[in-house]
Amino acid sequence: MNFKEMIDGDLDLLFNPEEIGEKIVFEGKEIIAIKSSETFRTKYKGKAEDMGIYTNGICISIRKIDFPLSLAPNDRVIIDDESYKILDIEDLGNTYRIDIATNYR
Repeated sequence: MNFKEMIDGDLDLLFNPEEIGEKIVFEGKEIIAIKSSETFRTKYKGKAEDMGIYTNGICISIRKIDFPLSLAPNDRVIIDDESYKILDIEDLGNTYRIDIATNYR
């Protein structure tokens, strides 16, 4: 087993809805994602009040194979029937971490 296969195996565990991942509907497609409001709060702490960036947001991790490549920061997406604005997209290898906000000012 090579390193890539080991990492892919770990991702299978993380993105398992019986473990950490959860099913979401992302732009009309059901996928497994990992949501973290704590990661969002940590990343944007202090910046929100100073810059008026958000009033409610989360970070979601999505496997690259599930992510529509045409999306970019400032685009709006529908996740579980709620509209979000993409603030940032980070390439983390086999996954993307997407920072999204619901009440963007």
